[in-house]
Parts: sequence; structure tokens; C-alpha cells
Amino acid sequence: MKLTHLGASYTPAAQTIATIETDTELSFMGRTFKMRAPKAMPAQPASRSLTYRGVRYSA
Repeated sequence: MKLTHLGASYTPAAQTIATIETDTELSFMGRTFKMRAPKAMPAQPASRSLTYRGVRYSA
């Protein structure tokens, strides 16, 4: 899928996560769905130092 933001075109990086179906039932607009949960929590990236308007902080 190609997207555009402020005139710049880009293709988003798709991230797939393996899921399993749970016993929890959800309802949306009259239809019932089974909730899905991730098999394993995705690994958090190493903390990085960011800068916003000249002020550095860690995420």
C-alpha cells in the first residue's frame, strides 16, 4: 500500500504478529468475533536517545 503525507509518498513497513484465538467473545455492529491475542509479546527495541526541539531524552 502506498501512502502520502505532506506530499511525500512512502510505503509503510508491515509488521506481522502471530496470534491465537481466545475464549473472549466481542460484539461489533451486531456481529460476534473471537478475540485474538499475541502468542508472544514482541521484543522491545533497545532504548534510544531522541531529540525534540533541541532537548534530548530517552524513549
